[in-house]
Amino acid sequence: MSVVWATEAALSFGVLAHNLVVLFERKLGWLEAVTVGSLRYWLFVTAGVISHPQGQTTIKLAVPLKERDWWQRLWEKLLSPIPNCNAVENRPPLT
Repeated sequence: MSVVWATEAALSFGVLAHNLVVLFERKLGWLEAVTVGSLRYWLFVTAGVISHPQGQTTIKLAVPLKERDWWQRLWEKLLSPIPNCNAVENRPPLT
């Protein structure tokens, strides 16, 4: 019986992950579908440091110069109080 529950839990987790990716795509206004793997590669593998200079929390990301504009638009969109006011294009191709 526990094998069935584990399978059902794994399926539920997969559906939850997919739904979160779709919500993230919609929040950013992306028209092309992305995968959990590509989001992990694009966003969550980016090195960074969290610091607290003068009591203000700061995140410093190690982003190449050619991708900094894209990251800036991404943060602006995520922090925007007005949903869907502007779209952020998919990450620029690495060349």
